Amino acid sequence: MKPAAIGSRVLVVGLGASGLAAARLAAADGSAVQATDRRPEAELGPALAELPPAARTFLGGHPSACLEGVDLMVVSPGVDTTAAIVAEARARGIAVATELEFAWRHRPEAPLAAVTGSNGKSTVTVLIAEMLTASGVAVRAGGNLGPPASELVLEGGWETWVLEVSSFQAELLTALRPRVGLLLNLSQDHLERHPDMATYLAAKRRLFAFQRAGDAAVLNLDDPASVGSTVPSRRLLFSLERPAHGWLDGGRLVVHDQPLLAADRIALQGRHNLANALAAALTALELGADRAAVARTLETFEGLSHRHRRVHSQGGVQWVDDSKATNVGATLAALGGYPEGSVHLILGGLGKGQDFSPLAAVVGRTAAAVYLIGQDAERIAAALGSAAPIELCGSLDEAVRRARAAARAGHTVLLAPACASFDQFSDYAERGDRFASLACEEVSSCR
Repeated sequence: MKPAAIGSRVLVVGLGASGLAAARLAAADGSAVQATDRRPEAELGPALAELPPAARTFLGGHPSACLEGVDLMVVSPGVDTTAAIVAEARARGIAVATELEFAWRHRPEAPLAAVTGSNGKSTVTVLIAEMLTASGVAVRAGGNLGPPASELVLEGGWETWVLEVSSFQAELLTALRPRVGLLLNLSQDHLERHPDMATYLAAKRRLFAFQRAGDAAVLNLDDPASVGSTVPSRRLLFSLERPAHGWLDGGRLVVHDQPLLAADRIALQGRHNLANALAAALTALELGADRAAVARTLETFEGLSHRHRRVHSQGGVQWVDDSKATNVGATLAALGGYPEGSVHLILGGLGKGQDFSPLAAVVGRTAAAVYLIGQDAERIAAALGSAAPIELCGSLDEAVRRARAAARAGHTVLLAPACASFDQFSDYAERGDRFASLACEEVSSCR
């Protein structure tokens, strides 16, 4: 597949960061650009200035007129692929591509690692890129975590790329071929967009659809949905429980039958991050990384903001921000490895139709108390039952106040909400920043 031909007309649907980058890339190809967004001009504001000057816009909705003369529709990840405008484009015989695949068409020869899964995608994406950088490889990371793939193509200056791929980006793939594809895990998420778990999993697995025998699929031996994936490429397995291509052998990480480093030397916190480290190491080595550089990176990379990072420590109490834990699976992973009864857990927000009952057993073992916030607090309380002491707090501020009063030396106050943040915050980052600020408010400085 090739980029849109010079003189073609490209319609970009959705003017978030990905759509704006795709519009600029299409213009750089010499294509005529049209763009549409449900938001009106007043709401889009300064973003419109990032469009190519000659772009024609259709704002406040997706009228049929925006399809006239169009050769290719590029869909941003925030756009529902069942939307009427997408269906109409297909009915007219217009090719439809995700922004990510549109970008890939410009650099299909460049080695690509594509990372998907319900949890850990961003951490693993950046970790792979750091390992390759430490090995002297010219690499850039982006995709779902940003910058958009189209922006990376426009910037240039790299040989290899690592892209985080959401289910929304994967479900429309028609050609994208990763040199290494990763499916880290699967848990309930985005059921407000996907009708069921089977559809959600099918979207994730599409990442492997166009691989060939010489490519590699990195799969989680401990996750049935991941390891159960049928792929046309070589399978590289990682596990925390049993021998695999990359696995936790007692207190050390072993990759391809050779010790890599001791688990207690990894800078990332949390047992789930040992699995992320193994997945990243397998991928980076497949793309030419040096083993010593991979090990050094694991010793120094502390992770991304709002992803199980310690933000404060005082009086023997640790404060850990995992605001990005926006589904049940992520919260379960976050709780792994904590001593019995040591966690003051803050849960709640927008539940996205999830079943919270799988939390009960792990919460019952690890939680000293649970502090519930947000719209779905009572649903979570009902699902947890008597697993642990529960306090309905309403706001994050109140939850932190109560947790601070109750926590003792050796305890951890953990924000791992299992929910989206949009009922009370603009996004998970704002929620995490507020948690960190509250954790530190009684002291002059924070870690």
